[in-house]
Amino acid sequence: MGSIDTSTRAESGSDPIPTPNGTTNGLHAAEDSVQTPAVDSTGASAENESLRKRRGSGVLPLEVGTRVMCRWRDGKYHPVKVIERRKFPCGGVNDYEYYVHYTEFNRRLDEWVKLEQLDLNSVETVVDEKVTSLKMTRHQKRKIDETHVEGHEELDAASLREHEEFTKVKNIATIELGRYEIETWYFSPFPPEYNDCSKLFFCEFCLNFMKRKEQLQRHMRKCDLKHPPGDEIYRSGTLSMFEVDGKKNKVYGQNLCYLAKLFLDHKTLYYDVDLFLFYVLCECDDRGCHMVGYFSKEKHSEESYNLACILTLPPYQRKGYGKFLIAFSYELSKKEGKELSDMTAIKAEDILSTLQGLELIQYRKGQHVICADPKVLDRHLKAAGRGGLEVDVSKLIWTPYKEQN
Repeated sequence: MGSIDTSTRAESGSDPIPTPNGTTNGLHAAEDSVQTPAVDSTGASAENESLRKRRGSGVLPLEVGTRVMCRWRDGKYHPVKVIERRKFPCGGVNDYEYYVHYTEFNRRLDEWVKLEQLDLNSVETVVDEKVTSLKMTRHQKRKIDETHVEGHEELDAASLREHEEFTKVKNIATIELGRYEIETWYFSPFPPEYNDCSKLFFCEFCLNFMKRKEQLQRHMRKCDLKHPPGDEIYRSGTLSMFEVDGKKNKVYGQNLCYLAKLFLDHKTLYYDVDLFLFYVLCECDDRGCHMVGYFSKEKHSEESYNLACILTLPPYQRKGYGKFLIAFSYELSKKEGKELSDMTAIKAEDILSTLQGLELIQYRKGQHVICADPKVLDRHLKAAGRGGLEVDVSKLIWTPYKEQN
């Protein structure tokens, strides 16, 4: 299997996530060593710590919804909300660990923490969202609101609450896929028999998943796949793209959805994958074709969407693969004969709405006028980042689905 690389890069194809210490190095930043106060000859520090624990012990165990300060991997304390708790099997009455959400940041940073990471002196016994919001600055409140709604713009308030309640606790903490061990970001509804697993082992070729490393090793000796099932429709250098029909490869399609949901908060999991085509991008070497990411596409889209879902796996992010996948989806749309702009390969109405959303165009005197403020342009260019890998259209050998049938 090769060496195991730990990868928890924080992004689904673009910018890294700000971490509670203000950096943007993603989730995989090495844990800083926590500096403990020096203890003088009288043992004052130890006494103060003991006194603090005794004062806080009266609120134990903490209730779900409690707000408290939590020591993160940077050694600093940050505000969290207790989402769930669970008791240690052989522990005492107060022996719990707590699943917490760092209230200023994305849910993918949520994690289980032990009691010693919590500052019990900071416990807010009365949990009141309105009171809490009054204590925040306007900037903090806006930042939290944006974080909570990010990726869920299509959901109303009730649906958003239902979604967050159902997916509030990550069920799988890590996965092993090929030579990588990856920390997951979100809940994924794996079958009930996997509820007691914090780590799953995936075959990187057929995407079957197992509970134990030994099971994976036995499977790999029998699995004859060295690439995703389906047709190779593109190869350029070490990159290959495979088209997988969800109807012909149902188990693979479902397993791919389970895997993707671990890294996409807003993805709707479709168990009926018959209606979709999956385009799986791979890096190829002498050991086989290793999945980098994918996008899915409806076989018959009434809205003529280029794609339904897109993901670059964390170990391969920040390499231009996300933009490559998007560009590839547009090349397929052009071959399908969709009405797209000759210059951008995007539908004209989508171009118009995007420019309006970016504040780069206005409607004046019966016509649209480009109003590109240099500062606004600079902001958008910085947010867009560098360009992705280019699609060599001459290497694409593909027949649209409607022409295949």
